[in-house]
Amino acid sequence: MCSHEQTVPNYKNKKYKMNKYLLLLGITYLGCGVAAEPSKTKTTDKQAQTKSDKYQGADMVTFGTSTDRTFPDTAKATPTYTIDKTDVETKVNATTVEDTIRYAPGVLIRKRFMGDPNGNLGIRSSNTFQTAHSMVYADGMPLHNPLRTTFNGAPRWSMVSPSEVESTEVLYGPFSSQYSGNSMGGVINLNTKMPEKFEAQMDATGMFQDVHRSGRNETLTGYKTFISAGDRIDRFSVWASYNRFENEGQPQTINAAALTRAAGGTPITGGEGYQTTTEAPSIAYGDIGVAQQTTDLFKAKFAYDFTEELQGRFTIAYEDRVGKVDDPNTLLRDAAGNRVWGGATAAGLSANQNYRTADGQRFAVPGSVFSVSDSERQALNYGLGLKGKISDNWSIDTTASYYDAFKDRTISSTLNPNHPLNRNRGQISDEKPWWATYDLKLATDNFMGRKDLSFMGGYQFNHASLNLDVYDSNDYRAGSVGAKTNDSGGATQTNSAFSQLEWRFLPDWSVMAGGRFDHWQALDGHVYNFTNANPSLRVQNYADRDASRFSPKASLEYSPDKWTFRYSFSKAYRFPIAEEMFASLSRLNSTTFAAPGLGPEAGYFHNFMTQYDIPRGYVRANFFFDQINNEINSTQVTVNGQTTTTFQPIDQTEAVGVDLTYQQYEVFDLPIDLMANTTIMDKQITKHNPIGVNSVNYTGKEWDRIPQLQINGSATYHITQPWDASVGVRYRSDSFQTLANTDTAANVMGGTDESTFVDLKTTYRLPINPKLKSTISAGIDNVFDANAFENHPYPQRTYFISASLKY
Repeated sequence: MCSHEQTVPNYKNKKYKMNKYLLLLGITYLGCGVAAEPSKTKTTDKQAQTKSDKYQGADMVTFGTSTDRTFPDTAKATPTYTIDKTDVETKVNATTVEDTIRYAPGVLIRKRFMGDPNGNLGIRSSNTFQTAHSMVYADGMPLHNPLRTTFNGAPRWSMVSPSEVESTEVLYGPFSSQYSGNSMGGVINLNTKMPEKFEAQMDATGMFQDVHRSGRNETLTGYKTFISAGDRIDRFSVWASYNRFENEGQPQTINAAALTRAAGGTPITGGEGYQTTTEAPSIAYGDIGVAQQTTDLFKAKFAYDFTEELQGRFTIAYEDRVGKVDDPNTLLRDAAGNRVWGGATAAGLSANQNYRTADGQRFAVPGSVFSVSDSERQALNYGLGLKGKISDNWSIDTTASYYDAFKDRTISSTLNPNHPLNRNRGQISDEKPWWATYDLKLATDNFMGRKDLSFMGGYQFNHASLNLDVYDSNDYRAGSVGAKTNDSGGATQTNSAFSQLEWRFLPDWSVMAGGRFDHWQALDGHVYNFTNANPSLRVQNYADRDASRFSPKASLEYSPDKWTFRYSFSKAYRFPIAEEMFASLSRLNSTTFAAPGLGPEAGYFHNFMTQYDIPRGYVRANFFFDQINNEINSTQVTVNGQTTTTFQPIDQTEAVGVDLTYQQYEVFDLPIDLMANTTIMDKQITKHNPIGVNSVNYTGKEWDRIPQLQINGSATYHITQPWDASVGVRYRSDSFQTLANTDTAANVMGGTDESTFVDLKTTYRLPINPKLKSTISAGIDNVFDANAFENHPYPQRTYFISASLKY
């Protein structure tokens, strides 16, 4: 990190020196040594997090636990962080399921607003635009997007309601052979439960956000409702739910343009002083409008217990998601005081228009930046699983699943409806993604009759298909489909076999070795650009290709008394996905160029963990080093609201870091729970040989979108048995948005800022009826109204009020 300060000496306030990092780290862990009184008994990682229900109140509903249908722990070599339902209920103002992991160490969610369909996930040294480096599962069914990356590649978070999640596991790195190289960042496992008796639940939440940016001063509102019911009849259990979410999010783009002293331009008034990400003077002249999102999720789960330790489950979910942006705001006025909506042609198409400020500076505004849009995605997700013991020694965990977004359409106007040259021209984008998966794992902790041997082996199949179509529209209001301008897409398919063996060769000692074989195929790749000036490039069909790789895994653990020491190693390969190879399209405000020749990323991953168990908690340190060859990077450049995206392999990157975690319930037997974690990391490009049009050599540059310091903390005070109050803190240092490391400005569109968010929540359980668990809560996110950006602006101060009834 110090070396970066030498290579970019003009970075002003963007990068902080190591002494600041050490000071913040010291403050975070000041109380850990005091609270870590000796533990009387040895516990495992998961047991170390156990807490009593002394301050939780009696739960009148009995659920089956996740260990009822047992399966051996086959991810022991992987650093793991676990969050349970009560932690979320008392500490987090959770409106969507990704909120449940907001305080996990080394995890970043680029949730731009509540209901954001592009809530991208980054874990450790994989940034939030490297979505193909992280995997998300709900009861074994994949929610991560195996087709798209960058801002389009967010997991399908909205297929799960936060009210149904019982526990969440965060796994760091590709150290278990059961996960592909798409776990280079990590894996999120969301676990739900089936009812053991009749139960019903109703939740309602209201949200209110104060917005005061880019000429707006208003209150945005939203709400979430959830209703569920379930029962168990002998061996059969059923559960069904409906989740409704509706919210207004702050405008996601502040329209701005660089200022010049060039001659010409139509005189205007209005606008606000601004700067580009490189600190050049610019003008902010409006925004794209409030982001309105509505989702309706219908879900049903059916389970059958073949034995007390073997359960089959079928899950089906249908989601209807609607988005709308229809109130762009312009700050510009012409000489007559009329609002100005950018440039356009007489035919109603967008064009750059030069304007001149009162002090003689010129800037350009295209009419398309004030367009309006409607989107809708209808998706079906279903899966069948079997989990538990199939004999005295062997267990099975197998899941087959299918996801199909059978309607995914966005309709955009070319110009703002208020533009005097508007002719209702527009554009229609259709996305056709689907994927099918099968996963089979068999495991035993008594392999070949030996209790010191554990074995796991299995097979996986993944097929994912994507097609992107773009059409002109002569009347976007009617949704009329005109000439097709782009058609691109393709598919990938992977067959994998994996196994690992653990040997507990001495008391407190164990060693694990495993491997994974992947056979990958790229299929049906094509790019049809019907508007290309070169006829020979209008239709391009790419030959199918395939590749095979083997990935070894190993770990060594020593766990005496209250201590655990573990070294883990993995080699992993991540194959390119459909968007990186085949998505090539031009939209109103964005253009994407595909790279059909991309090969697999190859990485070496090391992790050394030290953990000390304390009463009702633990103190843990993970030291990690990642080296990745041919790491695929998405490069984006935005000029005057127009974004260009390309993909390129970077020869070699290296990341070194440490994450430190302290967690303890009932500290000193007081009604106080504490949690603090810190991730310190530096990721740099160590080798880069630019080719073709990528003429810039990025060797020695910092990897983009990776903060060098993250700190999360929370304190919960159980005021009385039914009443809790919590405060949470999320800090992250700033980072670059580009590999060129030139974006040094703070608090501007397109940059990533240092930020500190303080969150509050209080919960009270009402003693209404012995069979009815009633809870009310209130909270605030971003209490101090921090103004922070991660390319887009984050929410400002937001208020929550919730009520829940459980029978």
